[in-house]
Amino acid sequence: MSLLLPLRVENGRLVQTENLHEAIAAFIELLLTTTCHGTAPDPDFGFIFNNLRFEIFNENEGVIYNSHHGDYEDGSLYGKKVSGTSRSVNTFANELRRAIEAYEKRLDQVAVTMAYLKNEKRIHIHIEGIIRETNEAFRYDTSLNVWN
Repeated sequence: MSLLLPLRVENGRLVQTENLHEAIAAFIELLLTTTCHGTAPDPDFGFIFNNLRFEIFNENEGVIYNSHHGDYEDGSLYGKKVSGTSRSVNTFANELRRAIEAYEKRLDQVAVTMAYLKNEKRIHIHIEGIIRETNEAFRYDTSLNVWN
């Protein structure tokens, strides 16, 4: 059994769900929408892409540029492709896959695809994996609005 996200209390207890797929999807949504360094107990929790929402996004090249000096000056995040798969090292899809593997232990064989749709100003995210407990296929699709 998994806790239901967002957390709810009924009869003095946290509500749990029998639906494992729903619980994993809710956790991934939480991971996607949390900025890194935003939670004191675990500063690495979250998706680093959210930390870059005020940076320069080059739609033609599909990369993010550093608009100020400071954090991440080493270029470890800048220049990564917004569109791509988690098989490519230099993509945000790979960053998301690594975050899911680190925090969502109920999934194996995680694969992430991110696609930027210029006309919609959205990034579509597709996540696949195998649920460890049941060996079932897991699929999750969502999108993020681009700040440009």
